[in-house]
Amino acid sequence: MDKPKKFKLKIDKKALLLVDWANVYGWKKSLGWEVCPQRLYNFFDRPKVINKIFYYGEDEGQEKSENFMTEIKNIGFDISPKKVKWVPVLLENQSHFKKIVNNLFDILNIIKIRNSEISNNLYKLVSKIKKIEEDNNTNNREVEEIFESIEDIDYILDRLNIDIDDLEKNLKEKVSRRKCDFDVEITRDALNLINEYDILILFSGDGDYFSLVEDLIKKGKKVILAFAKGHKGKEYDEIKNSLFFACSVDKLRNVLERKS
Repeated sequence: MDKPKKFKLKIDKKALLLVDWANVYGWKKSLGWEVCPQRLYNFFDRPKVINKIFYYGEDEGQEKSENFMTEIKNIGFDISPKKVKWVPVLLENQSHFKKIVNNLFDILNIIKIRNSEISNNLYKLVSKIKKIEEDNNTNNREVEEIFESIEDIDYILDRLNIDIDDLEKNLKEKVSRRKCDFDVEITRDALNLINEYDILILFSGDGDYFSLVEDLIKKGKKVILAFAKGHKGKEYDEIKNSLFFACSVDKLRNVLERKS
């Protein structure tokens, strides 16, 4: 049986490599493996690749972030950093509900338990009332027990209302979301350097670059878009041009994967 051929990415003309690291790093979960910056650099360290630019969102004052930037520079990339912004968002208006959804499930479980408690107490109350009616004989203690049962139910309902109020407050609470997009910077560099390359290699499947890709193709540039499954904008499926090549990074796993 013939061995499967190794995938080769042919670069036969001057090329520019642009790496949107926030996008690439986000592929890790869906890929099941992580792209290694050193191996990425090594793979594209070819005479035809005129420049390799690494776009990175810097967490100011964070030692881990500073160390990573130093590592990227030492590897040989031209690094284009930008400080990360933390943007306040209202959870009730956003899709970032992971934490709240977990809280919601907890509350729903509590509601189920307390509903069961209410049902049991009501059943006991009904039973006592029926017994009194059958006996046709009441005393103060029986009356007190009825009122105690009602008070228990009232307390449970109050607690339920408090839990619901807490949930509503959480939904309306402002939280911060990490934001550091490089659409402007990558588009600027790709256009500013347009006379220096024939091929653009873009590591990002973000649909925000669709207009840039289209524009470069119209100008006669070849575009290689490296993406991970589930991380490629649907817009790129519209491009039917031999100058455009969408390359799944899974094809490059043997040369890009971080080794432990």
